[in-house]
Amino acid sequence: MEEVKEKKKRKRKVHVKNKKVVIPLVLFLLIVLTVGCFFGYKELEKNTIRSIKKHYASHIVLTRNTKLYNKNKKVIGSIKKGYSFDLEKVTSFSIKNTHLKMKDYDYYVYYKDIKKATKQEEKEKADSYYLPLGKDLETSGEVVLYDQGKKAIQLKDGIKVPILRMDDKNYVTSFLGYTFTIKRNKKMKEIDNKEVSTEGRASHVSAIYYDKILDDCGGDDTCLRPASVRAHINRIKREGYYFITKEDFVNYVKGYINLKDKAVFIATGNENDATKKINEDLKVSISKIEDADGIKLVVSNKTATSSDDKDKVNCYQAKSYTIIDKYLAMAHGDEVSDNGKETSDNQAIAVLNYHFFFDQTIPGESAVCNESICLEREKLKSHLQWLQDNGYKTLTIQEYADWMDGIIEIPDKSVLLTIDDGAHGTGKHNGNVLIPLLEEYKMHATLFLIAGWWDIENYQSPYLDIQSHSYNLHYEATCPDGRGKVACSDYATVKSDLQQSLDVIKDNTSFCFPFYSYDNESLQAIKELGFRVSFVGGSVKSRRTNDHYLIPRYPIMYDITLDEFIGMVS
Repeated sequence: MEEVKEKKKRKRKVHVKNKKVVIPLVLFLLIVLTVGCFFGYKELEKNTIRSIKKHYASHIVLTRNTKLYNKNKKVIGSIKKGYSFDLEKVTSFSIKNTHLKMKDYDYYVYYKDIKKATKQEEKEKADSYYLPLGKDLETSGEVVLYDQGKKAIQLKDGIKVPILRMDDKNYVTSFLGYTFTIKRNKKMKEIDNKEVSTEGRASHVSAIYYDKILDDCGGDDTCLRPASVRAHINRIKREGYYFITKEDFVNYVKGYINLKDKAVFIATGNENDATKKINEDLKVSISKIEDADGIKLVVSNKTATSSDDKDKVNCYQAKSYTIIDKYLAMAHGDEVSDNGKETSDNQAIAVLNYHFFFDQTIPGESAVCNESICLEREKLKSHLQWLQDNGYKTLTIQEYADWMDGIIEIPDKSVLLTIDDGAHGTGKHNGNVLIPLLEEYKMHATLFLIAGWWDIENYQSPYLDIQSHSYNLHYEATCPDGRGKVACSDYATVKSDLQQSLDVIKDNTSFCFPFYSYDNESLQAIKELGFRVSFVGGSVKSRRTNDHYLIPRYPIMYDITLDEFIGMVS
């Protein structure tokens, strides 16, 4: 019995001894584990924050198909990879901040699903000429947004977005900076949004109707050559107008879309290879209105609006004799009357030849510019004033060449102002008389520049066309018979010089012979280099029947009177 008691006693002592050893050990292990966890968490936090920072950028792109979350990290939808958008600025990164908020939207994305976007990764954004319809679309339940017919975004709890435009089957909306379509259903609501600005909204669309576009029109006034249509389109484009598709035009008339101001639609009665080629080259959409489109055009020479009777939608009629300025009036939305042919059968246009200018109010200017072809500033101003007061059109060189080729029609009251050389008073560096006056009166002129003598940058103005006057062949009386250097140089020399001038000017619409001097070889050179017209002297008006490479001009001398000027022009 004593033995048993002794054994129990020894066991108790061992147990107590073991407890004294185990408890501190356990406590030590717990401390080590806690410290390890703490530092492990800190390391994890550091690595996670580093990773978030690596993925984060103000503008990101989705690297995979990913989920969309709300602020509570609950999944509320999904979005396909490849879309880029802005994130809200993060001022403090945290391990809890693994879901990053889209800028301007209450949607979040997981940081591992994104990366910084480069310009190459950005997709095309919403169309630039559409304006919100003044209505918002509100959906309930699940909604799918489509991009070019493919599912792009799914949202569980609906969406509220602006309606850009719509048709009988779809809404088109802007979301995340992209254009998406949403299929219409009865659960969706259209809500008027009175806060949408109407500034810049088109009050009308100009529809210009070309009955036939053919290479051979056979004298039909409702038929126009493709070259004429191209010239009209390019002229309208230069004034900042843009061209819309038939689909956009039909939807505009039906009240399904709003457009930015300056929209133009071109309709035709016959789509053919010529219209297809123009569409392809000029990025327009000449189309035929069909019965299935649900509207009908009527020639009224007025603009189309969404309040038009759908069976009587207004349009303008293009005619072979319609002058180029009327196409601009159509684009602008003016009421354009058709009074038949407005130009004379033997139309003649004065081409005026100026050289140098000086400001007589500046001391010493007359001494610098003392040649017989140097004109006082006030005389040039009086010419421009008379042209303005009497309703004359000052032609661009493109318009003049198009008129000579029978591509466009221009008013009888038209004139081409030309200036030779580029010497005193013609550039911003050498007196600067010409350009300020052209810009003041908003009148066009053409400068024939000796490209090797002066820097073309000194003559830049939207009212001054720069054309070739040779590169370095502007020398008088170098031939035994007194002709200028162009006329007595061989073909290769002339062609090489003209090519040098084109390398600077980059426009071969026209050429002006220095000192009006030419020969057969120089004529051959300008034709082979693709110049459309060239000018000499002659002191008579120009006509389409002129040789296009020997067009006459009136030289303007220093002592010209206003009556003499009027006699040349009118």
